[in-house]
Amino acid sequence: MNAAPQPGARYSEELRNVIIEASAELGVEWLVNTEVESVDATGITLKDGQTIASQTVIWTVGVQANDLTGQIDAPRDRQGRLHVNAQLQVVGHDDIYATGDVAYAATDDKGNHALMTCQHAILLGKFAGNNAAADLLEVAPLPYRQENYVTCLDLGAWGAVYTEGWDQQVKLTRAEAKKLKLSIVSELIYPPKADRAVAFEIADPLAPFV
Repeated sequence: MNAAPQPGARYSEELRNVIIEASAELGVEWLVNTEVESVDATGITLKDGQTIASQTVIWTVGVQANDLTGQIDAPRDRQGRLHVNAQLQVVGHDDIYATGDVAYAATDDKGNHALMTCQHAILLGKFAGNNAAADLLEVAPLPYRQENYVTCLDLGAWGAVYTEGWDQQVKLTRAEAKKLKLSIVSELIYPPKADRAVAFEIADPLAPFV
């Protein structure tokens, strides 16, 4: 079920249509414009009073930055992320760097900002680490930029869907996209091998990533 009027409401129409197609083929039923009031051992109760019996309930309610951000007197977005400049320094605190899911960082000059996903967190970490070290060594930092954006959603036994760009143009679906998704979660986002040279090479914020 979904509180929004359609599945994947924040995605492009092209991507939503793939999700709807996959759901239909998998026998998944959607309840939209629906919110959960409570969950107990027998199932769920919706805000309209309807009950659905279930022994397994999976409830996802979005993401929020770590409470640690509350210890810093600085602007934050609605998810609790600290506003940072291009060098990933917290606004108003040049001696504090924020990265990953606690940083509200611009990815380009078009108004796009990093999402709370591994795709952005990994590169944010590389830039933040580089710039903190640069600060200590008194050398020039690198401005964070990540103009490329992709989406790869696992859709269970149906396969997956892969899109490119902030407008989420569908490029791969089903088995082809599933193969890519498995590569991402089993290789691309894994930590480097315990090898100094490999680790430093991968840590380079300017190295090709996504």
